[in-house]
Amino acid sequence: MIGAPKTRHEVIDEMQVVINAVDQRGREMDDKWGIGRLITIVPIEWAERFRSQRRKFLGAVWEFDAAEVTKHGEAMIRAYAKLDELASATHQPGPPEVWEFDTPEGLVVLVRDIRHASEKLLQGRQGQVWSIDEVASVIRAHPILAAAKDAFPGAVVEDIRVPIDTKQKLDDELMDIPF
Repeated sequence: MIGAPKTRHEVIDEMQVVINAVDQRGREMDDKWGIGRLITIVPIEWAERFRSQRRKFLGAVWEFDAAEVTKHGEAMIRAYAKLDELASATHQPGPPEVWEFDTPEGLVVLVRDIRHASEKLLQGRQGQVWSIDEVASVIRAHPILAAAKDAFPGAVVEDIRVPIDTKQKLDDELMDIPF
């Protein structure tokens, strides 16, 4: 007897396991080599093969095909391993005292010491280099950030944004009154 077909939620759960594994491997490679750098330091034919495999994987996700997501997800993990192997033969990973993250405006490289805040850390990529001291200056200039952490011990700042309606309420004719 054949079992009942999987529900949409079961398919989503099955696919999510694979998607998470591929995402995790990609984050590991970004942590090791720098965000978006790995594909730029391997031979072009391997970069093209990687891009092709990524298109297949993303296509399977888009088509909501669990079997193809699994097949191409496993291939993505193998592809990351191959690119890592190729890069390791000719390049060194980024320095351990450097952290990278993406913002909507682009790449940000964070360094511990201002003396290491060099544009060469971008390695030809578009972005900005910040030091811990500069980040501390931003926090000092905006004490409401520290106040939020004090008000909610153990809280993690995940996103900071001003709601559109608040911006609209603050942007009125009374803003020009000098008191």
